[in-house]
Amino acid sequence: MSFFPSLSSTYFYSMTFEDKIKDLNTNQRAAVDAIDGPVMVIAGPGTGKTTILSLRIGNIRLHADTDFSNILCLTFTEAAAAEMRQRLILYFGPEAYKIQVSTFHSFCNLVIQENPFAFQQARELEPI
Repeated sequence: MSFFPSLSSTYFYSMTFEDKIKDLNTNQRAAVDAIDGPVMVIAGPGTGKTTILSLRIGNIRLHADTDFSNILCLTFTEAAAAEMRQRLILYFGPEAYKIQVSTFHSFCNLVIQENPFAFQQARELEPI
């Protein structure tokens, strides 16, 4: 018998999510608890922006009955996107793979590739 819950256990994920929410300060908690509309978090490196966004996604899922497949999470760097994906999986398990997590650039490239008719120009579009 293992001392730790299995990684497939819903209890494990919700426990981690709940523990992380309890560790937030007042301003962080306000950002996580904002379900409707945009939230702007202005903070320096290492201040918890990725944690806040990850927890807000979970809070929206819990309180707004929004499916993870309807959530788009954009970051500026590939490293931040990878970190976001890891945290979402830690907090919410395999279901977190339904969330589209990417950089702004890769998401925009995907939109262009999937909708070439909307981006027709005199010349061919090329990645920069």
